[in-house]
Amino acid sequence: MNLPPQMTLKSEFSLQGIGLHTGNRSQIIFRPAPANAGLRFHRTDLPGSPMVPARLDFVITTVRGTNLGLGEARVHTVEHVLSACTGTGLDNADIFVDANEPPILDGSARPFADAILAAGLLPQPGAKRWQRIPGEVTYSDGAARYRATPAEDFAITATLIHDHPLMPRMSQSFRFSPEAYLREVAPARTFCFEHEVAFLRAQGLAQGGSLDNAIVIGKDKFHTNSEGLRFPDEFVRHKMLDLIGDLTLIGRPLFGMHIEAECLGHAHNVEFAKRIAAAAKTLRRKTAVLEN
Repeated sequence: MNLPPQMTLKSEFSLQGIGLHTGNRSQIIFRPAPANAGLRFHRTDLPGSPMVPARLDFVITTVRGTNLGLGEARVHTVEHVLSACTGTGLDNADIFVDANEPPILDGSARPFADAILAAGLLPQPGAKRWQRIPGEVTYSDGAARYRATPAEDFAITATLIHDHPLMPRMSQSFRFSPEAYLREVAPARTFCFEHEVAFLRAQGLAQGGSLDNAIVIGKDKFHTNSEGLRFPDEFVRHKMLDLIGDLTLIGRPLFGMHIEAECLGHAHNVEFAKRIAAAAKTLRRKTAVLEN
């Protein structure tokens, strides 16, 4: 199979805003990186601008977002940035942030994806790497259920189940292509339930949250900005966006699998990603033995 080349950026770009959970103002700068470098965060506000790789081994917490850390350096809520990278086909980039959380912008991955495409993608030596699995991979915990099966392309079927009259059950299927990602997944914004807001803020979370960057699900209506919902099922689409971002932490951007997931969340996404990574590693070892 002729795989497409790895991609980095043609030019750097920056975006500014506030962090969703910390409320801190931050600037994020994307710069080109060498082939096989992967995606790497740098904390420019700390001495020496320490680097934190966007890999599963560096996940430190998954409370209402996926947070990375190495030593004293922390980068919170990375999933939208990483989802945009995989969604647009960006393999290698150095991502500089001057605070402990990237800006949330409009609450979706679309501003990041649009900026990546505006900067342009540059082919690099070396082919993209497939993330393949030898057979079915499953994960479950409480109501959460995940299943991946080998395939020649990447597709997700996601289902949300909530004890709420406005959205008791919501399902959506998505077959990946960059065009479909930009159209069907990237614009979907983050959300929470109205009864959660006070608790989240008391826990030091959602300090930068507002209707400019999130949807709030009330008892009998959706609270949004003047735009309203972008999709009737925007919530499950956002969960697919998050899943793609969390799977990006495996480090191989082409997924040869179909995924079914129910009651998704960041902690579950990361545990499922670890199982996929372990299964794929086993497959690579077997393939290497056969080739030798």
